[in-house]
Amino acid sequence: MSDDLRARLRGLLGDRELSDEVWRRVSAALGGDGADTDAAAGAALRALADVVSERDQDLRWHQSELEQTNAGLLALHAEIDRQRQRTSFLDEVSRASATSLDRVHMLDEVAALVTANGFADHVTVWTVSEGGLSCPADPDRESDETTRSAVRTREPVREGPHRVSVPLTAGPHTLGVFDLHRPTGEFTEDDVALAGGIANRAAVGLRNANEYEREHELAERLQRAMLPTLAPLQDLGLVARYRSATRGVHVGGDWYDAVTRPDGTVVLSVGDVTGHGVDAAVVMGQLQNALRAYALEGHGPAQSLRLVHELLRGLDTPLFATAVAAEVEPATGLLRWASAGHPPPLLQESGGGVSYLDAEHAPMLGIHLPAGVTFPEHERKLTPGSSIALFTDGLIERRTSDLDAGLSRLVEAFRSCEATGLDARAEHVLRVMLGATEHDDDVCLLLCHWDG
Repeated sequence: MSDDLRARLRGLLGDRELSDEVWRRVSAALGGDGADTDAAAGAALRALADVVSERDQDLRWHQSELEQTNAGLLALHAEIDRQRQRTSFLDEVSRASATSLDRVHMLDEVAALVTANGFADHVTVWTVSEGGLSCPADPDRESDETTRSAVRTREPVREGPHRVSVPLTAGPHTLGVFDLHRPTGEFTEDDVALAGGIANRAAVGLRNANEYEREHELAERLQRAMLPTLAPLQDLGLVARYRSATRGVHVGGDWYDAVTRPDGTVVLSVGDVTGHGVDAAVVMGQLQNALRAYALEGHGPAQSLRLVHELLRGLDTPLFATAVAAEVEPATGLLRWASAGHPPPLLQESGGGVSYLDAEHAPMLGIHLPAGVTFPEHERKLTPGSSIALFTDGLIERRTSDLDAGLSRLVEAFRSCEATGLDARAEHVLRVMLGATEHDDDVCLLLCHWDG
């Protein structure tokens, strides 16, 4: 291609730069250098146009590929974000399902979380029991066919686009149903799948709550069955109260007892085995019965505790115990008592004064005792109208305060009581000391009143 033709083509192209390869293709279209004629220039331009067209097509293809790639990346990011939000939401549901062993409270928490996240505008919670479906929020409400169908099929059931009922299943059992409503929105297939994930997590919490409720009821019944029924006495007033722990399945080791010897002496005892569970309950039963037997044999409080200590040392158990034993002679009002690592008895005199019989006591039952350690015994003459209170540490111990504060609160609870009957006084003390708050330990309270 001549320099003149090349110059004319450059003038037509302006600032566009062409590679040597393109110039070679143009020269080839001209048959070598070609002639500097208008025909040659036209042929060169056509060849050049073909090259540019090919390059433009390549550019458009690359741009299309880039746009598709960008669109795919945006869609991928959107899906990742959606899955992240979904996972985060399900994690919240899992936490809400594990925060409480009160099944009604737990299900309400999950339902509130579902509505707060905008997944449903309204949630109706149903639980399944031997009596059928029931709505804790509205016990008189009857379930409809959609809800019952979810129980039968164990699968999500739609009622139009705005409602889905998902069963709460755990293993082979259906424990409840969530009725999810969206008056202005529709549930997609993906929403139904997410609803199933919510229900599965709530079902685990509901199963745990149901098992806890059954075990807690069984534990309390077992504990109460092991405690004695106090026989009415002619010369002494006796009242006992037991309150199980409100947290955990506490087959506890707390006990109280009262027994009358043939000579009329009344022997009182309250004790607490360390730990909780069946092992603690078994040891508690052994110690309670042994202490009663030793008392009936005529052993005094200190000697009875010493014998119980030796019994516990001989048992194959790592558990220990605290206890206080007292005996009252109804004819004289003479009180004898001994304690082994237990909170001291409380004395309320007829004039209203309240104080603890805080005296020297022995170590806990069951621990190794150095040679020469004794079990001290004390005595005191009661004034007519006096009352003695024996109790376990669950009545006075709290995580939020120390033991001295609990002891002071108990004194004030007795001082502030205006009731005269023992039953009313016991209820007043429990109400003041425990109130409506949860407590982590069992509580025993034994009141004895001597009229004189």
